[in-house]
Amino acid sequence: MDREMPQGKRTVTDDEIINTMLESSDPFHTAPELADMLGVTRQCIHNRLQALDKKGRVDRKKSGPRTVIWWPAEEEEC
Repeated sequence: MDREMPQGKRTVTDDEIINTMLESSDPFHTAPELADMLGVTRQCIHNRLQALDKKGRVDRKKSGPRTVIWWPAEEEEC
């Protein structure tokens, strides 16, 4: 579902983010990768991933000084 905000910026739902992660052949993703896949800004996806993490829908791990990897929480994989 492609929706645009009044400023012309694309938005995505939580389910679109989770489904994109689940449908990918990669086991985890970075925020820039997901931003490119979903056509949104890096800041947008970063904020959304943090919110999904607080809801328990995604997990994350810092894999480098400036790199965080994200994957769907186990209950999302069912």
